[in-house]
Amino acid sequence: MNKLNHEKNTQTASYEMGESVYVLQTCTEEEDPESFYYFKQFEKKEGVILEVIEHPRLQYRVKFGQAEAVLYHEELTNGNQRDVPITVTDNQEGWEGDKVEWYTQKEVADLLGVSKATVYHYGKQKKIIKIRDPHRLHKEARYEKAEVDRLVYEKQSLPTGMSPNDVAKRLGLSVQSVYKYIQDGSIKAESVPYGDERITYVISETAYHEAEKSLKPSETQRPKKYEYYDAKNDIVLYQRFHSNKIPEARVIRNEEKVFGFYLPNIQKLLKYEEGINNYALKPSYSIHQPTLDYKGYIELQVPKNEVIFYPFIDYFYKTWGMENVRMREQDSSVLLFIRAGERPLMPEVISIADILPYLINGEMHHEDDTLILRSPNRKTSFELPIELLETISDLAEQEGISISKWIEKKLSSIIK
Repeated sequence: MNKLNHEKNTQTASYEMGESVYVLQTCTEEEDPESFYYFKQFEKKEGVILEVIEHPRLQYRVKFGQAEAVLYHEELTNGNQRDVPITVTDNQEGWEGDKVEWYTQKEVADLLGVSKATVYHYGKQKKIIKIRDPHRLHKEARYEKAEVDRLVYEKQSLPTGMSPNDVAKRLGLSVQSVYKYIQDGSIKAESVPYGDERITYVISETAYHEAEKSLKPSETQRPKKYEYYDAKNDIVLYQRFHSNKIPEARVIRNEEKVFGFYLPNIQKLLKYEEGINNYALKPSYSIHQPTLDYKGYIELQVPKNEVIFYPFIDYFYKTWGMENVRMREQDSSVLLFIRAGERPLMPEVISIADILPYLINGEMHHEDDTLILRSPNRKTSFELPIELLETISDLAEQEGISISKWIEKKLSSIIK
């Protein structure tokens, strides 16, 4: 809480009644939105001094057209260079009348963890009580301590933990997915008030670990789209971008699961917005193609340090489209699941000899200028007792894999 001692600034020469003056902007909107808008009202308008107020601090009542304002000496200029102020301390008692304990607008913002603009709105909504200051003796708005302390206490009594955004980053999920899982009960969370008549969610450490077991993608699962695709910006991992300023940029995702750009030629990282706005980066090709009929997937594993890596990625995005490609990034390689089917090979870009060494599961053929991919799996059907099928379903769910994958694992361990 601030002391009530007040500093007054006296100048080498004060303005006189009838003198013309202009308002000086002494704060930014971010620093003090309330004063900023107050100053803006009179900015660049000529005013006339109506009254000189010397106590408790040198001020003037100024007429601007039909409006009047009381302003400090250092907030005005007569068009000449501003005088250098001499600062002295005024410890007069009683000049404020009844003393009320208070916080400044910035102190309230820091205590509540909100912006100064939000504090201003809290005052308008009567959530906290703003102290009137008709003569503008204080440069920053002040609020009664009791109501602010009450809000701080309420905030401290709320449950603590991780936000949905934190959980999304740690699990490698999208924030939208986390909210969906909260709604369906897959992630346990407590709702807490947030802002004006809104709520957010808090996830405890225990709830997080429970969700991690059931929701975090396992290595045996096929990749989910959010692992490599940013739906908001319609970009995919390692997609090629370029501009007049930058010949090549690659989409990447950092440890916090935030998409950005990597410039291979100069080994530099850019935020996504910086690349788009400052360097005019644009996609080098379309990543979309019609979805092929489902006939399974083949699997490829490509080391990131191979010369063929980027041409390899570009070929499958351009020719097969992200609708038919799934990707999982690993430490030193990328695992690709390509939907089985037939697409042009584009021998001027890549050959089957370039692709074949990285095939780890499935079949690959080449006919004329067509690449033919065949899944190693074949559909089959057999009848099981309902009880047994339900048990298998539960066990597969616990491991986070499909029933087919669970049965395949068990059979593979028996048949060697």
